[in-house]
Amino acid sequence: MARMKFLCDADRCIECNACVTACKNENEVPWGINRRRVVTLNDGKPGERSVSMACMHCTDAPCAAVCPVNCFYTTADAVVLHSKDLCIGCGYCFYACPFGAPQYPKVGNFGSRGKMDKCT
Repeated sequence: MARMKFLCDADRCIECNACVTACKNENEVPWGINRRRVVTLNDGKPGERSVSMACMHCTDAPCAAVCPVNCFYTTADAVVLHSKDLCIGCGYCFYACPFGAPQYPKVGNFGSRGKMDKCT
């Protein structure tokens, strides 16, 4: 089975956030949500690296394992997707994901949030 991947050459990354902007524009991502972000490792030290991060579409996705309503599913291309119709906004996937991929838009006052959004 073929697996789709997003490749980032860390040697060429200059932290311009063009990948973040392109993702937001192409997918019409709502305000306050970043499906992709640039992370800098060893910032200001020898060996500093920047890399574009998003959902890694894990083989055994921890987000899917903790979801109480099973809104996650994997396609034939090994892409981990979710159904916004099934999502209840519990936030378990946010805490389970080691990459911080699930995002929640703020909807209203007092920290209430909407349904999860992530890279597709």
